[in-house]
Amino acid sequence: MNVVIDTSILQRDRGFLQSDILLIKKLAKLDLIKIHIPWIVYKESTSQNIQESDSVLIKSIREISSLNKKGISKEDYLELENIIYRLNFIKDTLDKSIDKHWDDFITDSKAILHEINDGHGKLVMSSYFTGDKPFPEPKSRKDIPDAFIYEAIKSIREKVGEIHFICADNNLRNSIDGLDSCMGFSSYSDFYQSPRYFEIENEYKKIEHYSDELILLRENVDKISKFAEGEIYGDVFAGDDQVITNESILSDDRAGALQDMEDVTIDKVHLDSIQFVDGIFYISIDISGKFGIEYFMYKSDYYMVAEDRNILIIDNDWNKHFFLVYEIFDVRLSYQCSVEQNSIKRKEFEFETEKVIIEELNIINK
Repeated sequence: MNVVIDTSILQRDRGFLQSDILLIKKLAKLDLIKIHIPWIVYKESTSQNIQESDSVLIKSIREISSLNKKGISKEDYLELENIIYRLNFIKDTLDKSIDKHWDDFITDSKAILHEINDGHGKLVMSSYFTGDKPFPEPKSRKDIPDAFIYEAIKSIREKVGEIHFICADNNLRNSIDGLDSCMGFSSYSDFYQSPRYFEIENEYKKIEHYSDELILLRENVDKISKFAEGEIYGDVFAGDDQVITNESILSDDRAGALQDMEDVTIDKVHLDSIQFVDGIFYISIDISGKFGIEYFMYKSDYYMVAEDRNILIIDNDWNKHFFLVYEIFDVRLSYQCSVEQNSIKRKEFEFETEKVIIEELNIINK
């Protein structure tokens, strides 16, 4: 579900602290919705935040600075001067602070910030002179930012499909609502009454009782990867001469003894398919690496493939029929680990290995 929220809504909660935006953000973190932010919305919001915050800081600095005229002690005023210095520093770097606030929201909610398309300027100015949507009349300058949002939403729709647009501005909302595959809503409450949102809400209710831990798990993918890599190196294939069976191994019984591992790589942690059963999360991971395997090989077989494969003879006099050889293979593993919900709540992340399957054992040609 693709959602665009207009500046007219976002400016009511500049700190992203109220329940509506917190719910939207949580649904986005759970991949139930995707938030799209046109650059104009971003710029309108941040510039207004900078302007209003700057006014507040100027007033605060002025009033604190005047306290020495109110009879405050020199010692206390010296401490206030440190506060004034800090407030001036924040004022001078206000644009960076507010940009960071927005960037943190975009990252945390996994939103997409859409830059202005090169062709939008021409489309906007053409509509400006003719009075086409979203302009209510020709040469309405106050509606130019809305026209860029209008064109941005059209472009986003072309990329991702159906758009749900939450906007308190009647003219812009009605203009968007008139587009194919676009629906306008005057408020969060109006949006919550839409059939598509009901579907999302039902999906959320299925996972609500473990959603916080699921989000934490996804946000700590580095811990999952580190554990899985450590298990492969340290426990799963630890010990001497573990037997590996695969058709790529040219022994009589297609089996060999694992001697070493290298280049173990976490290719993908399947965060989108984490399972939750009886208080336990199960995470599937794709892993690749190289296995060094020893096995006994018929001498005749060796001479048939020696030109093509990197097979090293370890003992060429084992007996009259076999060589003891060593070969490195590319390996692809399916790995699954688990972690209890309560462990995530405590932020302990105590993982356990569930299973490891060798999906592929591929030869490395010369």
